[in-house]
Amino acid sequence: MLFILVMDVLNSLFAKAGELELLTPLVQCNPIQMISLYAHDVALFIRPTEPEINLTMEILAKSGEASGLQTNLQKSCVIPIRCEESELETVTTTLPCPMSSFPCTYLGLPISNSKLRKADLLLWIEKVGDKLPGWKASLMNIAGRVTWVRYVLSAVPIYALIAISVPKWFIRAIDKIRRAFTWKGRQQVNGGSCLVAWDKVQHPLDLGGLGILNLEIMSRTLQVR
Repeated sequence: MLFILVMDVLNSLFAKAGELELLTPLVQCNPIQMISLYAHDVALFIRPTEPEINLTMEILAKSGEASGLQTNLQKSCVIPIRCEESELETVTTTLPCPMSSFPCTYLGLPISNSKLRKADLLLWIEKVGDKLPGWKASLMNIAGRVTWVRYVLSAVPIYALIAISVPKWFIRAIDKIRRAFTWKGRQQVNGGSCLVAWDKVQHPLDLGGLGILNLEIMSRTLQVR
C-alpha cells in the first residue's frame, strides 16, 4: 500500500506538468496518458526534446529524494517512436539510458509498433506447454486434468489476450495443447482420442460443457471493446 501511495504521487506530478503544459502529450486525446505504472515498472511517454527530457529527469529526481525510491537509469531504456535523426541525437546526449527498439517486452508481454512476428507469439505457446505437470499427469483422472486446464493452462493465454490482438493460429495452437491434455494428459494426441467435440467441451457447466474457457470467443469480445 505504501508503494502504491508513492507511485500515485509520481503520477500526480506528471499529470500536473501536463496541465501546466510543461509536458506536451504525444497525441491529443482525453484522458492524456503520459505515464503507465504497474508494480515496480514505470513507462513514460514524452516528446524527444531537451526541455521535456530535463523536466522528466528533474521530476524523477525530486520524487526519489522525497520517497527514497531512486530511478535506476542503467536498467531503464529508451524506445523511440517515429523519431527523426536529430531527435534521437538529443535523446542519446541527454538521457543516460541505453537505446532499444520494438518489438520489446513489457510486463512479460510482447509490445510492438507493428504487427507482432510469429516468433514473438510462439514463446507464449511454449509457456503453455511448460505448464503441463509432466509425470503428475498420469496420476490425474479426467476431472483433475480439466481443472488443470481451466485454472492453469488457460491462465497464460488469458493474460496475453487482454492486452494484445492475436491471430487465429495462435488460439488453435493453444487449444491443441489444452485439448490433448484434457483427454490424454499429453501435449499432443490424434483426433480419435477426443471423446467430445471441443466446442461442446468449452460450453459452461450449466449448459453441459466442462467449463473450459473459449479463447476464440474471448478474443473476439476483447477486440470489439
